Amino acid sequence: MIMSNVAIAGVGYTPVFVSKRKDVNIAEMISESVATALENTGLTPDDIDAVTFGNMQTFEGLNMPHLWSAEHILAVDKPTIRISTGGTTGMSTLQAAYYYVASGLYDIVMAVSWEKQSEGDSQVGLAGIVMPEAMVMVQHGLDLFGGGGLSAMGGGSTGAASFQAMSYLHHSGADPEHIDKMAALERSNAALNPYAHLRKKTSVEDIQATPFIAWPLRFGHTCPTSDGATTCIVMSEEKVRKMTDGNVAWITGLGSATSDPSTANFLEGQLTDPAEQEPARIASAKAYKMAGIKDPSRELDMAEMYNGFAHQSLMWLEKLGCCKEGEAHKLLDAGALNIDGEIPTNASGGVFSTNAIGASAMNRPAECALQIMGKIEGGHKIPKKIRKAVSHGWGGMFQYVTVMVLADEPMKS
Repeated sequence: MIMSNVAIAGVGYTPVFVSKRKDVNIAEMISESVATALENTGLTPDDIDAVTFGNMQTFEGLNMPHLWSAEHILAVDKPTIRISTGGTTGMSTLQAAYYYVASGLYDIVMAVSWEKQSEGDSQVGLAGIVMPEAMVMVQHGLDLFGGGGLSAMGGGSTGAASFQAMSYLHHSGADPEHIDKMAALERSNAALNPYAHLRKKTSVEDIQATPFIAWPLRFGHTCPTSDGATTCIVMSEEKVRKMTDGNVAWITGLGSATSDPSTANFLEGQLTDPAEQEPARIASAKAYKMAGIKDPSRELDMAEMYNGFAHQSLMWLEKLGCCKEGEAHKLLDAGALNIDGEIPTNASGGVFSTNAIGASAMNRPAECALQIMGKIEGGHKIPKKIRKAVSHGWGGMFQYVTVMVLADEPMKS
């Protein structure tokens, strides 16, 4: 099948991403991003052919949110699909919208993603996801409580990620101080982003003053829990020509991949190295091939990485081929990852600074699109012209990766 060119024509955020939105309920909060996306594109609800909708419904403990919020997301009488793939939910939701349009099924699709963690319990939600897998492990003979057992889970998701961070440091040659430095960089970037949750210029010393949770990860290396929503509107090339001024961001490549459930990585009897992340290599290779990118380290102008923890930005840069293995921390030291650097990384502050989980992975391509279109609000606008950008999502059970490449021009047929 020949796929049509597809573009992100508009992005809408909630006015703020914060720990608790007490002024609105869930449906009202979601509607804010929908209304903003429509306003930014000049479209009306009648122009939207279909809706894709994503969040981690277990976190709020609410079933079928796409149905009871249908009026608020302007989806009544429109085909709607709900998607939930963990941390990757936002990008999976946007990828579904892409395929709707690229296949020719619809011309204009609205992708809506959100999380309101203050009205639920994310840890309970995560436990509900982990337990079925843990039961399967028991059936296969893994001892969950003997020896190492569930010791890593004492630190929650950070306890699990600490094993990944240790492995990454060991294989890359980076030092723990590089995690501190990456954390300070991204928090300072977020200070320039009016939509970021944690907006405070931060120094390495500020990060190092925070306590350890599970070595080598400190409290200052972890993301917040945020309330917020993001909406992206995608449209076909024909509609772009007819209904916009042409200032859009084209989706030129995308991919996704998964491996064995990574819960096993922090249980006794490891199956894989938690920092290996082979799915990132597979998904990015697919996306780059589709986008015609042969050398991402030279051809990409920026990167937006999904980083619940500060070490991951460095790790993902290497896994996605933005630099060689063991080189990311050297780029950090050289200033190449700064907003005015060679490959600005998480100029927005990343998931590390704003984490409305269902929306977090959509914010990555959304930020790339806004940079390409020159519509960034705030001081985190990258000074150079952005022609090609890579965005990345990470979720599932620590093993599912999504990648999306965006550009200022469509692919040539």
